[in-house]
Amino acid sequence: MVHIAPHLSICAPAYGKIGDSLSEEITNHIMDKGLYDEYEISVLPTKMAESIVEDFSCYKKYPSIYESAGLKKLETNEDLSKLVNYLTEQPDTRCIIMAVAVCDFKPSSLNVVDGKHIYPAVHEFGKNQKRLVSRDNIEIHLTADDKIVSKIRNKRKDIFLVSFKTTAGVGRDETYRRGLESLKKNSSNLVFANDIQDKINMVITPEEYPYEEQTREKAISTLSEMIVSRLQLTFNRTSVVPGDKANLEALFDSGSIPENFLSVMGSLVLNNAFKPFRGKTSGHFGCKVRGKEFDRISSIRKVDHNMVFEEGMAKIFVKEGEIVAMGGKPSVGEHTQQMIYDELGDKVHSIVHFHSPIRSGIDYIPFKIKGQKPFECGSNECGTNTASGMENVGIEGIYAVHLENHGPNIAFHQDVNPQKVVDFIDLYWDLSDKEGGLIKEI
Repeated sequence: MVHIAPHLSICAPAYGKIGDSLSEEITNHIMDKGLYDEYEISVLPTKMAESIVEDFSCYKKYPSIYESAGLKKLETNEDLSKLVNYLTEQPDTRCIIMAVAVCDFKPSSLNVVDGKHIYPAVHEFGKNQKRLVSRDNIEIHLTADDKIVSKIRNKRKDIFLVSFKTTAGVGRDETYRRGLESLKKNSSNLVFANDIQDKINMVITPEEYPYEEQTREKAISTLSEMIVSRLQLTFNRTSVVPGDKANLEALFDSGSIPENFLSVMGSLVLNNAFKPFRGKTSGHFGCKVRGKEFDRISSIRKVDHNMVFEEGMAKIFVKEGEIVAMGGKPSVGEHTQQMIYDELGDKVHSIVHFHSPIRSGIDYIPFKIKGQKPFECGSNECGTNTASGMENVGIEGIYAVHLENHGPNIAFHQDVNPQKVVDFIDLYWDLSDKEGGLIKEI
């Protein structure tokens, strides 16, 4: 809630049903996986939703948590901000599920309209002001309030963040677009997006795929399953040191990188394999380097890959198993690339990954299709899942795996004719489409 004056507030009405359902579903998944000694769930209800915890004695810790955070109740946006600050300061906070319905607006002015005269009804907002007179005509001007959820992963990248996006009557594609935009903006690990009028329910991932369900109950079950699965994932952080990016033209002229890597990348860019969203593209790619102080080059995170020839790539140094980058933070798939090289050795020299679906109507597929749902892209487990699925596709020097609802990883030897790689990609993947559907940029 946001208090305007005594006996007058604005709010986003919500009474805790999703929090209730999620706590039960997550507990069941934790028990099924034998993780009951690893996680403790705390349901932290707003004052509006406190009734949901009355029957759950194991969730009664919230009063002591509120007291530690300097709160009596969780009622206002200010209270929520204070609680989030407290939770992000606790080293044992592992996951925050922001199912709370935050009021998106705050008052900027409150005036009495008396004929042609307009004058302030209050000079400040809150319960301590004078009560408004109901016979007066009141106009309220609202402005957007700060987004509390956005500061969670700004402070703590190790916290697994689940956020929510609600739409009303905008349809499937726009619900997906707004949910994905929220995920990217807040660096969420998962977003539960639902349209309350069109009854659309989906769980959106950083891999830019919406897992859609017919009912909200089924979507909550899917969300709970994915939370528990992905909480088990591990990540290796890449160190970035100062220095210039790798210039592709200079590396090509010196014979330091495979010629076919540039040809394949040129084809992917020309055929729109990397589709921008909010000015950035998903996917990753890279190749081994000869005769330089760095071992490989890799795509850079949070950029438009279609500009790679103009803007360059990150230089990758591998020292005693540790990956160090120069020129920019590499794509989250960089560790997967390293695992593929470790798995295939000198059989491959280049790797490309993009988010296009397999073409429909294909009778025979010469590569494995592996599940992606339990794995977040960039995790060690995603890399193992990918590398273990890489197999020769029946063309000498070309290896591939397709990650379901995510896209292919294709690796190839430096001596392979690049046209064979381009033709192989064109035969099996629809570069005009995207896993999860195309997203309209606004």
